[in-house]
Amino acid sequence: MKLGIIGKPQSGKTTVFNAASGQQVAVGDYSQATHQAVIKVPDARVDKLSELINPKKITYAEIEFLDAPGISGKGKEASDVEISSDLRQMDALMIVLDAFSSDANPKSDLQDIIDEMILADQVMVDTNIERRLKRIKTTNDKVAAQEVELLKKCLAHLEAEKLLIDLELTSDELKSLRGYMFMTLKPLLLVANLSEEGISEASKVTSLFDDFVSDNKREITALCGKIEMELITLEDDDRTMFMEELGITAPAVELVIQKSYSLLGLISYLTAGETEVRAWTIKKGTNAQKAAGVIHTDLERGFIRAEVIKYADYIEYGSEKDVKAAGKFRLEGKEYPVGDGDVILFRFNV
Repeated sequence: MKLGIIGKPQSGKTTVFNAASGQQVAVGDYSQATHQAVIKVPDARVDKLSELINPKKITYAEIEFLDAPGISGKGKEASDVEISSDLRQMDALMIVLDAFSSDANPKSDLQDIIDEMILADQVMVDTNIERRLKRIKTTNDKVAAQEVELLKKCLAHLEAEKLLIDLELTSDELKSLRGYMFMTLKPLLLVANLSEEGISEASKVTSLFDDFVSDNKREITALCGKIEMELITLEDDDRTMFMEELGITAPAVELVIQKSYSLLGLISYLTAGETEVRAWTIKKGTNAQKAAGVIHTDLERGFIRAEVIKYADYIEYGSEKDVKAAGKFRLEGKEYPVGDGDVILFRFNV
């Protein structure tokens, strides 16, 4: 999963990047620098299985964070709406909102950012319509003509100041638009960046966006980036004590990952053996054959069956042998919808 971090200048987006990624990038230099980090997704299930099996290797799922310039925060008044290709390639966007300064207005800031994203996509749509109309004149390309109609549909939606993710599109239309990497087609995770004094007001701040949040489209969470960035420098015992004193229930990275997985409809299944215990990320509802393909295309192509153990059963009985003896071992076909935490061995033949 790739998550791009954006926000108005001085919103604390690099501070939040540091807190979520465990990095210590300099903040406040306004250098327009790009920062990247790939982190392992904490997963207690992987840890517990590894304790039982003692594998040679442990592999967690990963998430990539990109703290990139590209949003001026000037909203409709923005003159430069060039968005970096790196940012456009992200699966979702994290919008960091200033909820800590004395004159903070996170709702207004969000609107400015949304307006700028819409403007950036409008420019891209206009440019591509123009290019395809030129091609149609010389080649009478019917595919290009269909694409122009789809782009015009998108343009009308954008001109109405609406996000493309809220436009009713068929699966074929979404597939046609995938290559454009429109900013407003991406799910959004709003992060209200609180002051230390404002931690107790987190629910009050997030409630401001109740009408904006939408399943699989937009989520919100709140944290204090400054404190979270300090927490990552502490030893485990000190960190736990400090978090308890401040009423912080989970570190920033866990909050962001939890919300991001929910936003994108992601789950993890597990493979477990003496060689390796590993978490694999898939879309919720993915069938066993497609899930096998995440490991290797050969497993998908030559899929025979999935041998499935529910995580809770594995922990209760302690080993694959004892799970089988208890009758909790299951054989599933290619259409089986893989569940979160399923421990699976795929049988295949190519």
